[in-house]
Formats: sequence, structure tokens, C-alpha cells
Amino acid sequence: MGKKKSKSGNGTHKRQWLYLYLNIPLVIFVKIGISGDYRRRASEVDKDAFGWVVPVFAVRIPYAWQIEQSLHQLFGFLNVRFGGSREWFLFPVAFPAIVLMLLAWVMEWALWILLVVGGIWALRWLGA
Repeated sequence: MGKKKSKSGNGTHKRQWLYLYLNIPLVIFVKIGISGDYRRRASEVDKDAFGWVVPVFAVRIPYAWQIEQSLHQLFGFLNVRFGGSREWFLFPVAFPAIVLMLLAWVMEWALWILLVVGGIWALRWLGA
């Protein structure tokens, strides 16, 4: 019996990189996507798109696919087909996308901090 392949990418809740790439010299295009390795993915996308693909921002978070899908829906009105992919958007998407990606990362860390502080408080309260 072979080793069971773990699911990665689409639909998983496992940690993935949620990234934003910029195209050089066509800086009017940015790409929002997910990958297990955003640097490797950049070199793959670079082969299909005109110019060079430069990673601008990436966060490794759980539920990256779900957040990516939400960003694609939110910014769908600025979506363009470029380099054989539909995950490219016009540049104005970059700033709010980065803010939302950063917010997802901060919320994860805030939850962990809350759990640790709550656990310490509970242990001190129970031990008193």
C-alpha cells in the first residue's frame, strides 16, 4: 500500500502561501494566488507570462485558498486574463490586497496570543 498523498492547494485548510506578484515591465498587472512554495511558483508563472514575475508580498496562513477565492471575488471587476491565467488583476488591487493579506496574518497571530494569554490566566486562576 502506497503512501497517501496529502492534499495541498485548492480547498485545503492547511497552511499555504498567499502571494501577490508584480509583472515587470507591465507593472499594471498583479497576480494573487496560493502555493506551497511561492518562490518556485513565481518561476513557473514567469515562464508563461511576458516579462518577469516578481514576488511583492506573501504570507503563509491557514485557509489561504478560501481567502484567495474571496479576494478574487472582491476584485473580480479588475480581473484580466494575462499569461494564460485568470488570476491577474489591474494594479490598483495591490494595496487593498496586501492590507487584507496582512490582516489575515495579524488575526491568526492575535488568536494565538489570545489563546496563550487565556491559558496562562486560566492556569493562574485555577492554581490560586
